[in-house]
Amino acid sequence: MKRIAGLVTAAALAASSAAPALARVADNPSFNVRGLIIVWSGDEITGAPVVRDFIINTTPGAGDADLIAQDAHTVLTGTLVSTLDSGGGAAVQNGIPFIIENTGSGDLDTDVNNDGVIDASDAFSGFSIDGTSNARVDGTTTSSSFYVASNTPFSIDAVATAPTSTLNFILLLITQLNISVERAGDDGLAFGSAAQFPHSAGPTGGVAAGANLFSLLGGQTVFTGDQRTAASRGSIADQSVRFDLLYTIGAGSLTGYDLSLGTFDFEVEVTYTLFAP
Repeated sequence: MKRIAGLVTAAALAASSAAPALARVADNPSFNVRGLIIVWSGDEITGAPVVRDFIINTTPGAGDADLIAQDAHTVLTGTLVSTLDSGGGAAVQNGIPFIIENTGSGDLDTDVNNDGVIDASDAFSGFSIDGTSNARVDGTTTSSSFYVASNTPFSIDAVATAPTSTLNFILLLITQLNISVERAGDDGLAFGSAAQFPHSAGPTGGVAAGANLFSLLGGQTVFTGDQRTAASRGSIADQSVRFDLLYTIGAGSLTGYDLSLGTFDFEVEVTYTLFAP
């Protein structure tokens, strides 16, 4: 019996000296929040706020994807009325006012009632002219806008469609574009309470120098941002800013409209593309 017990004890000692079995499970939790740019404006029919561009930065340094097939249309600045339906604003559609320069009593503004258009409600007395008297368009402007919320800096490219006539080529040359950013406001939906300017230099920071529409025929980067619009926690509207696009027909007989250009109904399409560099 003692011998058997001794054998059992030896076997137990041998088992206890064997290497233990191991099982390994590797796990590497990873989170990747992509750059996001949301563009919204007003619905073309109802004027309700609507997102039409949802852009994610799919490749570091380049490459974006817009997850919404539709494109946003601009709105008349200060409203959610789509420019797709309005044709660029009532003032332009109803006639740009003229200035008659160098009359016997100075310059005459044909927009007598100051409603921004020249129409049958304007009336004025006869005036004298000399060899320097001239008729020009009163540097009239039209302004449109869109809204952007982002978690990343972004840039904007702009390209204008090629005109179909020589006159429109001339009008492209005398129509200037200036861009600025409104950080907060209420155009039917309050925006910007949790936003910052998309460039640290403020309303015109990162904006390319004013260009005429002719220079956009080949495409041009018109804005380069250096920070996200979202400054603190809030809704998409809270974290949005408004981009204002101001188009101006240059004043003056050398740079602006002249009677030799005749009558026209000038419309050009400018496409703005937002992307995360």
